[in-house]
Amino acid sequence: MDRWHTGRFVLIGDACHAFLPTGAFGSSMALESACVLADELSSTDLQRIQNALQQYFERRKPRVDRLQTGSRKMLKMMLVSNPILTWARNKLVNVALFKPVVKEIKKVHEEPF
Repeated sequence: MDRWHTGRFVLIGDACHAFLPTGAFGSSMALESACVLADELSSTDLQRIQNALQQYFERRKPRVDRLQTGSRKMLKMMLVSNPILTWARNKLVNVALFKPVVKEIKKVHEEPF
């Protein structure tokens, strides 16, 4: 979605950036968006609401896009149906990916929104 607002109407949470359940980010991203929107609106006046709404979009969009992409990749990896690929995926996750995945999760939760 290229825009999350029109006039004085603004979308937030799943209405503008729904996440797959595999990402486990939906509710936390909605809360982050609410905080960013509140921050933008609290520092503006009625004449500049459009600017505040655009700032909200610009602050949130890159992070939302990055996490949605990661969620889609995770889903593809989780839904492998070939038994050999499933076995390889499970070994790879246990051996090679556990630490990087944990590192990425920590990074997501530590970075400012």
